[in-house]
Amino acid sequence: MENAHPQTGILLLAAGASTRMGQAKQLLRIAGESLIQRAVKTALSTIFRPVVVVLGANREQIEPELLGSDILKVYNPDWATGMGSSIATGLDFLLQQQPSIQQVLILVGDQPLLQADTLAALVELQSRTQAPLVVSRYTDTLGVPALFTSALFAELTALHGAQGAKALIQKYRDQAAVFDFPEGALDLDTPEEWAAFLTKINV
Repeated sequence: MENAHPQTGILLLAAGASTRMGQAKQLLRIAGESLIQRAVKTALSTIFRPVVVVLGANREQIEPELLGSDILKVYNPDWATGMGSSIATGLDFLLQQQPSIQQVLILVGDQPLLQADTLAALVELQSRTQAPLVVSRYTDTLGVPALFTSALFAELTALHGAQGAKALIQKYRDQAAVFDFPEGALDLDTPEEWAAFLTKINV
């Protein structure tokens, strides 16, 4: 099955400071498992490799959560400038490790309802449409998880600042294939949103 698709890597962004949450949200736990562990587990349950986790703020606390995982880690010293630099740092590192990568899935660590089959569906949609990017749609937003083909790698590695992938998604939205992922609308930025989520899933 893997040979039927272009070689696909995964970039998991975990460098943000979670300032609105008041603590590293990557470390928030559901049934004893941290959000970053859940995200890594989802990534590793796909056939796509390598999986690169980009670390930044709270690196010392987050890194132990990744012990024993079959992943690669890279530190973004410019994490405070925004998500753009983390994407650029992560993709540069990914391509150093695996120059033959032809497309990359970009994930964030605070979408706990993301499943491996969603990532597989993004890759399948790209295969059917041959679109240069495949984006997730939730509420009125186009965002991550998203897949970018090598046609956009140069622009991804040139990203900086807070815009992240959304700048490219907007630029190429007319060429993008769109996958409906309503669960992506779940926003976990504040203690109140986290408490409401836990109540909803009865943890």
